[in-house]
Order: sequence, then structure tokens, then C-alpha cells
Amino acid sequence: MKLPLFPKIIFAALLAFTVNSFVYFSFGNIYSSKILNYSDFTQQFHSGIYQYRILSGYFLIWIYGFLSDLNIDYQIFKLKFFGQNSEPEMYLSFFILNTFFLVLSSVLMVFITESKNFVAANSERILMIAVSVFIIAFSQFVVVPYDVPGYFFLLLFFFFLIKYIGKNSVSNLIILAAIMLVSTLNRESSALSLSLAATLLYSKFGLKRETFLPVAVLAVSFAAAYFGMRWMSENFSTNDGNLSTQNFSEPKNILGLLFWMVFFVFTLILAKGRKAVNHILIFHLFSASYILMCFYTGIIYEIRLYVPLFLTSIFLGRIQLTKIE
Repeated sequence: MKLPLFPKIIFAALLAFTVNSFVYFSFGNIYSSKILNYSDFTQQFHSGIYQYRILSGYFLIWIYGFLSDLNIDYQIFKLKFFGQNSEPEMYLSFFILNTFFLVLSSVLMVFITESKNFVAANSERILMIAVSVFIIAFSQFVVVPYDVPGYFFLLLFFFFLIKYIGKNSVSNLIILAAIMLVSTLNRESSALSLSLAATLLYSKFGLKRETFLPVAVLAVSFAAAYFGMRWMSENFSTNDGNLSTQNFSEPKNILGLLFWMVFFVFTLILAKGRKAVNHILIFHLFSASYILMCFYTGIIYEIRLYVPLFLTSIFLGRIQLTKIE
């Protein structure tokens, strides 16, 4: 059954809210229990690589301050914490922030799948959105403030990139540069948007000015935010240490690697034709620096690290550039 746009938006938003609510209120969080209070959160996220992911951190602290000023009986939520120092206000702040941006992300997924250049049956569009929402929610056994907002900015960039490739307007390029700048203030994984742009622009225009110019503009926007934050803090650290040995030896991290492999193959299976498969492969190639850093300084068991690659790939696999007008 083909649904009008508005009911799809409502369904996607309700799906995101419902799934995320069950994840936060129906399961006890063991993995992130140590940061579910204001003191430990600020200590971790104001040091090392985390100190540069400022945007969503400010959002979270603002929500926490707002909830702290309210006279709420948190017993009504029947929250069960594994850490004695955990605060209901902090946990609910994470829930509100991440649920809000997951709802916005699900709405953007609708707009991307409804674009003229997205090739899929109506049921396939809904299922791809649902799978994406469930994957994002499932990955939140690691509770952080910047991942889900990061997915929103990635999808927002994807949406306007399609528009830019269709018309090559200066206004759309300015919007893309602004999204890149803001999303880099949220997390440096915004570089994946640059990889996405390079993939589609190269596929559409080849090694021409139409490819190099916008990629250069976007790269400058990324660099301005990335190095600007480090210059202001007088600290140019890019990672918090080498974890590559653990990522290839510890059972949990090997399980995380299996997740990467399974869902990478999943996007290839769903891709529409050989050219779409090539788009996914080229995108991963252009994202090599991000992938290498995940294995070098990240914890592969934290499957959230692959989610932005997955989200981009699952929708990239149904894009047909010939239909962009």
C-alpha cells in the first residue's frame, strides 16, 4: 500500500520514539553505567578526544540543568541502575537528547527515500527506515551524547547533497558547508560526509571541476572547525591511545568486527545494481582514514562506530544519479 508523505513521517517518528523508549526504560545499562552522573560525565567528556565534541555535550548539560530545576519524582520511571552514583536526571537527559535526534533522523530518512533518485518499492523504503532505526537504537548500549545527533547531521548532509548534485546551486553548497561545520563541532566523524560527497560527485562528474571545487569547499569547512577547536584549546591531540591489539584479540571486539562484516554485506545485498555496489565500496575506500582510526583508537565492540557507515551505505545503495534532475 502506497502511503502519502505525511503518514510516513508520523510513522517513522513514532517508530523512533517507541523503539528508543523501550531501549532506555526496559533494559539496565551496564556498559555506560560509570558516566550516568554529572561529575563523571564532565570529567570524561572534558578531556582527551572527547573535549572537541562540544555541541551535543552542551545540549546534554542544558537538558540536565533544566531537569534538575524541576521538582520531579523520578520513582515513577522505576529506573534500575548498576552504578550507585547514577543520577536519574543524567540518564533522562541522554534519553531526551538521543530520542529527539533519532526522531529527526527518522524523518530525514523518509525525505531521502522519497526523493526522485531513490529507487525502491514503497515497502522497501519503510523497511530500510525501520532497520536503520532499530540498528541505531540497538547500538545505544553505549550511551554517549554525540552519536545520534551525528547521524542526524549525516543524513541532513545526504539530503542536501542530492539536491546540490541535481542543480549545482551555490546556495546548496553553502548549506552543505554550514552542515559540515556544525556537525564537526559535534563529532569529527563528520568527515564521512566528505567521503559521501566525494563518492557521488566523482560518480556523477568524474575528475572534473564540478567534483574538485565542492569537495575542496567542504574540506575547508571541516578543517576550519576541526583545527579551530584544537587551536582554541591549545591541544592538538587526535586520539586517546592505541587499542588495535585489543581489537583483534579480545572476544568482545571480535564480535564487534563480525557486526561490521555482517552489516557491510547486508548493505551490498540490498544495493540496486552493480553501480550502487560500487558506490558503497568507493565510499568505504574514501572513509579509510575513519575506519583505520576506529581500529587504532576505538573499541570495535562499540558497534556505534560502524553505524554512520551503515546508514550512509544502506541509502547510498539505492541512489541512481541518472535520475537526479
